[in-house]
Amino acid sequence: MRRNHLFILILLILTLLFPSLCMIAKLLHYSFTVKNGIVYAIVTTAVYDGIGILLMSRKDRQVGKPYAFLLSACLLLNQIHALVFVFYAANQTAMLFVASWFVMTAIIVAYYVKNTALLAVFYSLAGVLVLPIFLFLMLSGFGAKTVIAREVSPDRKYCAEVIDDDQGALGGATQLLVYRFDQSFSIGSFEFRKSQLELRSGPWGEFESLSWQDSEHLSMNEKIYEITDYYPEYLTEKERIIRYVEKHEGLLLRYIEKRDDEILKNQPIIRQIRISDAYIDFSCGGSGFGPETSYWGFYYSEKDDMSVLWCAHPADQRLEKSGDGYMWKEAWYDPRGDNTYYTEWICGHFYYYEMTF
Repeated sequence: MRRNHLFILILLILTLLFPSLCMIAKLLHYSFTVKNGIVYAIVTTAVYDGIGILLMSRKDRQVGKPYAFLLSACLLLNQIHALVFVFYAANQTAMLFVASWFVMTAIIVAYYVKNTALLAVFYSLAGVLVLPIFLFLMLSGFGAKTVIAREVSPDRKYCAEVIDDDQGALGGATQLLVYRFDQSFSIGSFEFRKSQLELRSGPWGEFESLSWQDSEHLSMNEKIYEITDYYPEYLTEKERIIRYVEKHEGLLLRYIEKRDDEILKNQPIIRQIRISDAYIDFSCGGSGFGPETSYWGFYYSEKDDMSVLWCAHPADQRLEKSGDGYMWKEAWYDPRGDNTYYTEWICGHFYYYEMTF
């Protein structure tokens, strides 16, 4: 009986292995990718099916209630495992191997679990996931992502890849990705990429050339990308925004004149643009929730009005000198208030701002 328990635990560990790797990568802020995945699929399926055969060949088919529950749970968990694997893997044969675990698990559960209610619950839950897995497997055959160019920077700090994302009749795209090569690593078919960013997503088939001019300047199709705009080392959000505006004032003014979103497409720090008669707000980020929320970015005011962005009553819109800029605090008028606003001139008619609520 103890050996049966050990076999069930091995099946559970195999089922949780791949989703756990994905979760750990996310928690550590890595982008997780799978190169093909066929080796992982063949090896783990062989182990899984081998353990399943050993379980079914055992004369002692007794397991305790907790292990009967764990074995039944594998029906559901290995389908979740299959869905996660299908999302990351690029090889359809590998996907089929992993999806086949459900069949083996269903047979083992039928052999070992005698609790009718438990069987009904987990077979029903597992049945709900069969259709999504089938659809994912079928749809995975319509598209293919292929690395068509890959260049490491001269200082081996960054790596750039051009991805051909062919979705057949649905169209496709050409993507330019960059990640920190010096902080990334691989384990077999799995690759953990640090700080991966998409610098561009353009029409399918547009790729012509990819090269590094030096360690900080990447060229794709003769367009230059300054990598320090995307990976500003040791800079605060404020320093990063000010540096960006100072370097790209001409580009920003061209956008303001033409109001063409393509001009600022794929810019590294701009999250959202809000336009009003009095200002243009280039939102760059935010944090917090509910009553403890912060926002930051920069704005353009042709009249150099630094009091246009926040929601204070006109009678309370008094700015006081604070460091290199100007500050407003709700607490000046209401001791219970904690809203604040800070703004600082950058260049031309552009100003940095921070808001807290």
